[in-house]
Amino acid sequence: MTMNQVIRKDISAGLKFTWVVLCVLSVTAWFWTFRDGIIHMVQVWGNSEAYKHSFFVPLISAYLVYEKRHQFGFEHIKPNYWLFLPLFALQIFYLVVAQLEINLFMHAAAVCSLILLLWALIGNIIGRIIIFPLFYLIFAIPFGEELVPMLQDVTAELSVFFLELVGIPVYREGLYLYLPNGTFHVAEACAGVRFLIGTFTIGVLFSYINYTRYWKRLLFVLICAVLPVIANGIRAFGIMVIGYYSDMKYATGADHLVYGWFFFAFILVMLFYIGSIGTDKAITPDKPDSCSALNSRLVYSVFAVLLMVTLVAPKLLGDYALQFNSEPVDSHPFQHFSQSQVITELDAPSWVAPSQDRAWFGQWQDVQFRAIYVNEDTQNQELVSSRHRVFDNERWTQSSIETQTLGGKAVRVVKVVNLAGEQKILVAWYQVKGLQSINSLEVKWKQLLNRVEGGSNDGFFIVAEVPNLATAKQFMKAIAPEGE
Repeated sequence: MTMNQVIRKDISAGLKFTWVVLCVLSVTAWFWTFRDGIIHMVQVWGNSEAYKHSFFVPLISAYLVYEKRHQFGFEHIKPNYWLFLPLFALQIFYLVVAQLEINLFMHAAAVCSLILLLWALIGNIIGRIIIFPLFYLIFAIPFGEELVPMLQDVTAELSVFFLELVGIPVYREGLYLYLPNGTFHVAEACAGVRFLIGTFTIGVLFSYINYTRYWKRLLFVLICAVLPVIANGIRAFGIMVIGYYSDMKYATGADHLVYGWFFFAFILVMLFYIGSIGTDKAITPDKPDSCSALNSRLVYSVFAVLLMVTLVAPKLLGDYALQFNSEPVDSHPFQHFSQSQVITELDAPSWVAPSQDRAWFGQWQDVQFRAIYVNEDTQNQELVSSRHRVFDNERWTQSSIETQTLGGKAVRVVKVVNLAGEQKILVAWYQVKGLQSINSLEVKWKQLLNRVEGGSNDGFFIVAEVPNLATAKQFMKAIAPEGE
């Protein structure tokens, strides 16, 4: 071995070591920057049955990259500096949504930033080779439960359609389905969202492994998105048929869960069978040409500087700039209601949903209402959250839901009904300093402005039972804080 060869080998070894160190530092900087969103995301994985599979997504991505290790080498690495532009934009986006406490956007920004950072480290040549494993990390983002209300409605529609198809009389009122000898409620657990999320995640992976043609992959992914929804409707229909013909002796208690799991297992096996049809033969790609751009430590020096500017600096500046002097925490948040001369305190109305949050129940003229108080600085919870239910969905079901404007303020109007046929009109909105609205982004933005002005980001989630919308408008004006 000549002296020049020895020198080139030493330089190559040094560059490899420098690149590995830079990768470790980059991922560490990413975790430090997005740590709040990452920790919260992992907590969601552990607390929700719908997202348990997310723990395996990073492992699957890592294994898929390992499987492709023979297609590239260190000589193909060429860092992509242009990706620092969207990475910087994501960092700014994350700082804003973190202050707005929009967890879904925080999770998405954290995961997408990791994808861009890894691509920037390895460059376009290797990035194209492992593009699927990288973007498969998107399934680590816990999303999908937002579809539950829509899936409940679809399940009810499909059940009614199939029941009428076989000649079983059925009357639908909201999510209650009345049969001649029994009543069924399409609850949240019947929406099939867990099965849909899990099946879609597995289906995308299965299509990538089994097919190489893009149209086949897309077709199978569409099947994995549509079939679980239809299958859940058929499952609910089957349970109702069993209950109808057995005079409600079977499939009305815990046993219908057993039937459901066997049915879902059958659908999953059928999906795998469909996916095995027409599988493509694996193609061994040619190894890409070597890249000569990685011959100088200057590459890593510039990369390290950009990393600091893109990830670390905005986080430090953002943390410093957002250290506002907040108002002291209100130890009596319901004082505005309790000291009012026209509002009386009362017990919880029959439509109230169970909640762990601080709540106050009152009455103004003919309007009964519930006010839930949340201070995001002290309670580590969001004011704008799907956990705040308008009504108790175990005893009531919605017959209609819509967003309306009352006096220039957006509210959610929900009409509910129970098994006895009793109907109520419920109006819901969020109330923060200077704003009454049900618009989530509008409320979040107002909370951020309140903090910037040195105020608090606390507020109320209010639900009122009203005889009509004109009375609701008067009630909103009556309970608005002074000066609003």
